[in-house]
Amino acid sequence: MHKIELVLPKAHQDIPITPDVKRELTDVQRELNDKSDRFADGKVHFIISKGFYKHEKKLLRVASVIVNKTNKDIQGLKMNLAFKLKNHPSATFPTMKGFLDKDFLGLIKHNQAFILHLEVPSEDLGNEDLVFQPHEIAGKVENLEYQFLK
Repeated sequence: MHKIELVLPKAHQDIPITPDVKRELTDVQRELNDKSDRFADGKVHFIISKGFYKHEKKLLRVASVIVNKTNKDIQGLKMNLAFKLKNHPSATFPTMKGFLDKDFLGLIKHNQAFILHLEVPSEDLGNEDLVFQPHEIAGKVENLEYQFLK
């Protein structure tokens, strides 16, 4: 099994690496190393790492990792993302339409992964800030389209 390399998308390559960012990168790379045999070839994998709800903003920040196992190099992704919280069935979130172009991604090679944080508007989630673990968040990717390097 090939090791999965965590990379920064092109749009994030010039950001300062703070101690918090370095810790997140290290933690995610460790998880990828531990679980690399779970990712089947031939597709892109979307993994939810954590969710952070900010009541004041009514936003759920979803920390996720996208792993390229397509056997090709990707320079764009288009997708719809839907989220639900298992222990908060009344909470609602709009379907998020995402387009990550080559100006954002650069080139994500086969067996590479990157972190993606999504700000998801929310309703009926409560009156305080909350943190959700991966097993508490259900995510669904639909209408996924790849743009491969030609």
